[in-house]
Amino acid sequence: MTLGEYLVQARSERGWSQRDLAEKCGVSPAEVSRVESGVRRKPSPSVLRSMADALVISYPYLMQLAGYIEERHEEEATFEQVFRDEETGEIVDVVRGAKEMISKDAAWANAAYRVSRELSDQDRRILTEMTLTYLNRRREERQAKENPD
Repeated sequence: MTLGEYLVQARSERGWSQRDLAEKCGVSPAEVSRVESGVRRKPSPSVLRSMADALVISYPYLMQLAGYIEERHEEEATFEQVFRDEETGEIVDVVRGAKEMISKDAAWANAAYRVSRELSDQDRRILTEMTLTYLNRRREERQAKENPD
């Protein structure tokens, strides 16, 4: 499957037009058309990232479909994907992630990463407080079930 075919399929599954995708990812409808038709065979990493974010699909997979060469570096709990231009060998992007989070639910991990990049510091603090409150409440509920008085 080509990059364009994959994007057409992902966009169609959501019932979106090319204009809808363009608006959601902040590129021109003409650029979406060029990528989907194969006229633009190797879009920039920023265009691919915005399309992946809008469609909630795998950015590394889009990079591979576009012909960027992937190197994977793994640690015990984390990974790093380095993408190079196949012609120049130049590094065009690096993706880092936590293995457990990605393996458990890649779509959620992608959404959480997008939120962490796009929120203001104040909004990030609010969400952190909400998340910690939720986790504490869940822990207390589990403890209450395990130790009924």
